[in-house]
Amino acid sequence: MKKVKYEIGSGKTALTYEVIPLGSDFLILVYGGEAHIGCTAIGDKGSLASYTAAHHRDDVLAISLAQKLSERFHCVCTVVAGFHLDEISTDEIQEVLKNAEEGAKRVIEGIENI
Repeated sequence: MKKVKYEIGSGKTALTYEVIPLGSDFLILVYGGEAHIGCTAIGDKGSLASYTAAHHRDDVLAISLAQKLSERFHCVCTVVAGFHLDEISTDEIQEVLKNAEEGAKRVIEGIENI
């Protein structure tokens, strides 16, 4: 598998997923809005370690994806996530979470179809 990029959603709530295979492991970048590094999560066959930068909430995008992928594909998976949108509304937060759910599905399907 070569590096793959998925764009999920549109406008200011869109998320980009970059899947980078490293041997049998994966590095996943998840970003949108003002992209940055807000959380890094490493799943290792179901075990999990993570770090979320102070005042960030990007763990919502990184942790569950790292754990799901590592469990499902018996690999090490690192997810680096960063999404920021000034004055984000409740509806926009829900849209980002919806895009994250769809993004996780697309990443899983992509890896399954290698």
